[in-house]
Amino acid sequence: MSEWIQMNPTQVPRGEAAMWIDQWVYCAKQLNQWDSLLEYARSTENHELAVDCLWRQSEWADLKDTLQTKAQLEETYQSEWADLKDTLQTKAQLEETYQVTMIKSCLALQEGDVQASETRSSLAMQTALMKSHAAASTELPATCEIKLSFQQLVELQESARIFVYLAQATNGLACRTDNAFTDLEDIMKTWRLRSPNEWESLLHWQDIIIWRNHVYDFVINAFRNMAELDPMMHQLGYKDKAWAVNKLGALATLHGCTDTCLGILNNLYGYNAMEVQEAFAKIREQARAYLDSRHPSEMCAGLNLLNTTNLDYFQSHHQAEIWRLKGCFLASLEPENPHAAHSAFSTSLCLWKACPEAWVSWGQHCDKQYDAAVLLQAHHQAGPGTTSAATWLEYAVYCYIQGIRLGSAQARTYVPRLLMLLSFDNDSGIVGIQLDRATDIPAWVWFNWIPQLLASLQRSEAAHVKPILARLAITFPQSLYYSLRTYLLNLRDNAQRAMSELARAKQAAAAATERGEKPREPPVGQDAGRQADVSAFECGKEVMEVLRSKHSALGLVLEQMLQEVGSRFLPRPEERLLAVVNALLHRCYKVPFSNQAEVPGLLKKELAEERLLAVVNALLHGCYKVPFSNQAEVPGLLKKELAGVCKACFSNESSSSGGRSRVHKDMREAFVRDMNPDGPTFPATLGHLSEQLKTWRGRLQSELEERMPPCLRLEEECRSLADLALSIGSNVGVVRRHSTSYRRLMLYGSDGRVRYMLVQTGQNWAQGTTDERIIQLQRSLNRLLDAHPQSRSRNLQWYTPLIIPVWPQVRLLEEDPSFCSYGEAYEINCARFGRESDMPIVHFKKRCAGPGGAVLTDQSSGQLRLSAFQEICDKIVIENVFSQYMYKTIPNCSQLWVFKKNLCIQMALSGLLCHMLLVGGRSPNKILFAKDTGRVFQTDFMPVYNERGMLEKIEYVPFRLTRNLVFFFTTFGVDGVFVSAMVNAAMAILQKDGNAQHVLSMFFRDDIMAWAARRMGKSGSSTAMKNETLKTLVGSNVKKTVDRVRILIPTASQDEAAPMQGGSKDISDLLEQATSHANLCRMEATWHPWF
Repeated sequence: MSEWIQMNPTQVPRGEAAMWIDQWVYCAKQLNQWDSLLEYARSTENHELAVDCLWRQSEWADLKDTLQTKAQLEETYQSEWADLKDTLQTKAQLEETYQVTMIKSCLALQEGDVQASETRSSLAMQTALMKSHAAASTELPATCEIKLSFQQLVELQESARIFVYLAQATNGLACRTDNAFTDLEDIMKTWRLRSPNEWESLLHWQDIIIWRNHVYDFVINAFRNMAELDPMMHQLGYKDKAWAVNKLGALATLHGCTDTCLGILNNLYGYNAMEVQEAFAKIREQARAYLDSRHPSEMCAGLNLLNTTNLDYFQSHHQAEIWRLKGCFLASLEPENPHAAHSAFSTSLCLWKACPEAWVSWGQHCDKQYDAAVLLQAHHQAGPGTTSAATWLEYAVYCYIQGIRLGSAQARTYVPRLLMLLSFDNDSGIVGIQLDRATDIPAWVWFNWIPQLLASLQRSEAAHVKPILARLAITFPQSLYYSLRTYLLNLRDNAQRAMSELARAKQAAAAATERGEKPREPPVGQDAGRQADVSAFECGKEVMEVLRSKHSALGLVLEQMLQEVGSRFLPRPEERLLAVVNALLHRCYKVPFSNQAEVPGLLKKELAEERLLAVVNALLHGCYKVPFSNQAEVPGLLKKELAGVCKACFSNESSSSGGRSRVHKDMREAFVRDMNPDGPTFPATLGHLSEQLKTWRGRLQSELEERMPPCLRLEEECRSLADLALSIGSNVGVVRRHSTSYRRLMLYGSDGRVRYMLVQTGQNWAQGTTDERIIQLQRSLNRLLDAHPQSRSRNLQWYTPLIIPVWPQVRLLEEDPSFCSYGEAYEINCARFGRESDMPIVHFKKRCAGPGGAVLTDQSSGQLRLSAFQEICDKIVIENVFSQYMYKTIPNCSQLWVFKKNLCIQMALSGLLCHMLLVGGRSPNKILFAKDTGRVFQTDFMPVYNERGMLEKIEYVPFRLTRNLVFFFTTFGVDGVFVSAMVNAAMAILQKDGNAQHVLSMFFRDDIMAWAARRMGKSGSSTAMKNETLKTLVGSNVKKTVDRVRILIPTASQDEAAPMQGGSKDISDLLEQATSHANLCRMEATWHPWF
């Protein structure tokens, strides 16, 4: 590479060439290519790199010469720059790093100078401690590197003890008995236990393992001269070195470096003698590396390795593992002959029945064969001698259940697959029978899938799910009680209505029979839907009765607590009125017409009969559709809404109802006078109505700030809850966010942690269950991120707060006090400069209004919207608003750097989820982030489906990455941290043997059922769609979602000269779409595309 750069100096800039070389050196270190690095270091006279290579290759003489040459060059450099050595940069260059001091200590130890080695290791320890103390307290990469080096320093000191003791034993100064080597054995055992984390860099693993191998070689040579020792002691060095080499090879395979793994296993050990246990481990890791390469020639080489292995030397469980790996190779290389792999897995389990990995691998093979058999049957291509799909299905389900019984973590990842098979492939009852027999599976296996189990009560698999829920109710009642209680409350009205309709239909049929008439048949599926609702409600009641009979005292306490929380911590009338006023104001901004246009009557009709809480919720979600501007006449729909608000908040019935906080009489009269559509002073246009609503919003905010404290007392708000002696804090916080008020409770856990829970009201059942499904999906994907080394090393994790349902419209949401919304930064900036936060919206609508007052939204209005967008960006909302807010919020630069990186990662993960599920509507008020950790939580995260039940993209941008975010993250953050986080998260989601498709299938099953029920106007029923149609929609949505994730992953071409495919270009296209001004200007004004 360097020669090509020197030959073509004009084609590549010097800075870019240096970056290429640095990246090549980094990759070569990770891939254990120290020979190539040493050759490059000698050709370029890079002494630091040469020193780093020589000690790993045990070339101690060359290392000593290189260190002397390096020291001479540093002395020359110091003499030439004596006048400038007081500067910080020169001091940093002249100082000897602790890494070099460690290498000198290793060299002294190899030469037998233990005292010099201990002196230098102590000096390196002091230098590292000083650097660690001087570094920031936050988890910066530099401090992490220093902390990782402490393990090397500790093991270097322990190595000196080994060298000293072996030297004494060799010279006859120590007693040569078995007890004399106890300390040596303890150090060796400690080294095995003191291994780095699996997601640590391969370079750090190499530093640890390679130095240990040097020590193991010294031990082997020392014991070789002690022939009278016990043979077990003689094998000490061989055994530990073989274990270390196999461990390093396994980690290389885990990190995706299969060629590196094979090179390590073949070259790093260096001896012919090896224990049987470690020989088996070497064969297993070689086979895994060949299997993970997915290249036909490599896989054939792996299969030949297993076929030529003499199994007589190994124990039965070792033989079982080798047969399992052989079955995996056969399943991949011979898909047209499934019985060969089937026979290999069967042989493996005949040798050792308690092998969970074999059960899981056999289940995966049978599952694939089941899908293939179903496809053949659908095309009528199944031959007479082929195994039926039902047989493969039975085998797969039995294998998965058997793996779960044996405690396999990988088998537990197939629980969503079992539930999917139970939902869609249980026509013959095979899956249900196997699950009914699996009563010995631990109940906690079903913890994460309680919402899916409850949803299955309304489906045909209810009889198989009910026993599982009953076992959960008996064993872990508190984990089930909250969801089951809310589920029954939501289903109660539908079930009672269905029972009454069925009774009336039965009576009508009996009366018609008595009259000799033919009974009228109900519409197709109507009775089935009613029966499903009634049956689900009855099954849920039976499970609840089991829970309360076994845990009566706990049930009473939980019921009383939920009753009090759901009724005592609701917003007061003034707070609800403020939320309604703010929602009405935003609805006016959503109207795409000028201030003189008329308001459509559609909105009046929709909300004419809604109560207050329903009005609030509808305004928050449905106010985005009104196509008028501020100059229009007030729509009749808004008039109807205001009339309902006046009646709900200020009527005599509302004033006389039981409640502690009442709106003042003069305020009631003033609001009715100003906002009653039937009154003479009601505004005639949207512009006047907006100004009137702004006035009322400011008045209500001032009233609440004066009258209502920021913190309430629990004993005053809910005396009965305080008397329950539960671990609840004595103070109840009042959280106001964008004119909406909540109560915050402090809950003390049994582990001593404090959890802050918001009591959220006004949530409809559909929105609440969707939020739970999204968080459950993120929690399942987090397990995949944890299992992937690259994503784990980057700390990629979605933030998944707890959600505890209290009522169908009330829930507890975990939220730390440090959380605030992204829009608060903008509102604070507007307050600082005395500017209304709504001014850009008004200005944008005014500039984009056509001759008739309508805001133009067609293709021809692109230039007009773009010019209005640019004008707002240049004159009203600058690009550093969010940056200024964070600079004043975070105390120091180190914490700001960590926050910026964490927030960038969190926004990248949110962007990936938006891209996966085509979710939009990410306005600033819906993005919550923690000011101390940078964790992000997205509210109202709901996928949108078209009429065919497929996910639909409704916005011009794939996710939110506006100019203020780009300015805060900087170009390096967007192109570096943001992109790498998205790519590595996508790779983790679609990693080999992952369960992302099964998890997505469960998500779409419930989400599509809820969408279909909403379309039919049924709040809790899941019978609005046929099972075959639902299965097709789930499969299609999962496939398209996986395809959207797959295009972000770079894939290597079979041709080594060809460039990488996918990944980079697709990520660049997404970033271009998200940051393009041409796309941002087409977003709705209330989305705040300029911020």
